[in-house]
Amino acid sequence: MEDLRTGWDLHVGFGLANPALYLLMCEPRPGAAPPAAVAGAQVLATHIRRIAEAGRLRVSEERAAHLIQAAGRGTTLTLIAMPADRRDPELSPLAREAVITAITTDTPAPAPPGPVSAAVALRAVLPQTTALTDQEKGLLQEWLDRITGPAR
Repeated sequence: MEDLRTGWDLHVGFGLANPALYLLMCEPRPGAAPPAAVAGAQVLATHIRRIAEAGRLRVSEERAAHLIQAAGRGTTLTLIAMPADRRDPELSPLAREAVITAITTDTPAPAPPGPVSAAVALRAVLPQTTALTDQEKGLLQEWLDRITGPAR
């Protein structure tokens, strides 16, 4: 959890220290994501995976990543748009904690019983499984992603 908080704070801090570069980096573009964006997403995914492995993630890893990215970018862009002398210093910590509350449970106690909670936990440890072939892991991952994804 602390690594996630630190990453959020570093992200917002970078944006405020480098607003022109941040705006350029966050501009949506078609095509493949730049290598720096891919690397950042991998770091975020690692933090989220560790939270899931601890049994504290209440949503899918993908949904958690999307929510963190959306809220983090939105918070940073909002703060950049404010005159520096009028920025609310509590906006970023409040947004960060709201997102963390939305995606995690309070304690590492077992999540409420049900297929989504079980699928989130199994999805988090699937890479450690050695009893399945790569193809079997891929198929199981697809099924778990469907269970933890948005209702259709």
